[in-house]
Amino acid sequence: MSESTSNETVVLDGRQGEGGGQVLRTSLSLAAALGRPVVVENVRGGRRKPGLLRQHRTALRAVRDITAGEVEGDELGSTSVRFTPGGPPLGGKYRFGIGSAGSTMLVLQTVLPPLLRAHEPSTVVLEGGTHNPSAPPFEFLDEAFLPCVRAMGAEATARLVRPGYFPGGGGELMVEVAPAAERRRLKLLAREDAGTPSVEVVVDGLPADIAEREWKAFRRKLHWTRDRLRVSEAKAGRSPGNVMIARFPQSVHAAVLVSFGMRERSSEAVGGDLARQVREYVSSDAPVDEHLADQLMLPMTLMGGGSFRCTTLSRHATTNAEVIDAFLPGAVRFEADGPNGEQRVVVSPQP
Repeated sequence: MSESTSNETVVLDGRQGEGGGQVLRTSLSLAAALGRPVVVENVRGGRRKPGLLRQHRTALRAVRDITAGEVEGDELGSTSVRFTPGGPPLGGKYRFGIGSAGSTMLVLQTVLPPLLRAHEPSTVVLEGGTHNPSAPPFEFLDEAFLPCVRAMGAEATARLVRPGYFPGGGGELMVEVAPAAERRRLKLLAREDAGTPSVEVVVDGLPADIAEREWKAFRRKLHWTRDRLRVSEAKAGRSPGNVMIARFPQSVHAAVLVSFGMRERSSEAVGGDLARQVREYVSSDAPVDEHLADQLMLPMTLMGGGSFRCTTLSRHATTNAEVIDAFLPGAVRFEADGPNGEQRVVVSPQP
């Protein structure tokens, strides 16, 4: 834990919380935004294979570039890293390539919050995985997360140039960010439906009957009518991929729930898993699902603060809050708010 002195190095243990990459990503993002040096020891110490993977190394080098800073320990497998910002975040044109199917979304999760505080607009091109089962896919970024960022006062849009499915990768996306004219409070406390929930099944370069099997497995649990289904079969990626997406349009954003198809996973398992997620979401009246809750706290802290109600808090989310508290004590607090385990998250804006 650090003191409040603005230039003191924050030292964190990567084994805390969920023990994966969240501690590293959130600490790098806050260090870049606030101009605080940070050291992370035991990077991903809770994982079977600890240390930096390609996507984590890319995130580390990305915050170095956007702040003209310095890094130590940026070798693959490194379990100790230091990042010292060289100055405030700089807008501009950036391209970051992971070199694998590692998640571009998680790299963006690291660089976007500090770029929201830059004085100039930015264009960020990311190459790697856009649909990785260990991270939110592009549709979540575009329809769930970025609309909330825009509601905070920033201008941020994304375009999928080419999908990159796991394990082949090869995807590309472009994100454009403009400085916020004002930092607005985000308030998402009640579910305000703005359309009919639907399901999309993407089968890119794979047999079309996969979509039908996944849909049948989904319907066995929920009995949605077929007019809610859309199948996307366009060959767009450099490698094949399959993902099933449920959307719940709301006034500010859409809740986006996802189940990934993989070689070792049956179509029945994919459809059944999405049905389970949908049932859990509709059993609550909270507008924010557990994955979006994980994503919102950091940009809210750096923008205008606010509050939201979520269906549940994941270990990623509580880890995020712990790391934020190391930089900005008391910025995030949780309050029980509902009979089904719903939580109210209150975020105080920081200078």
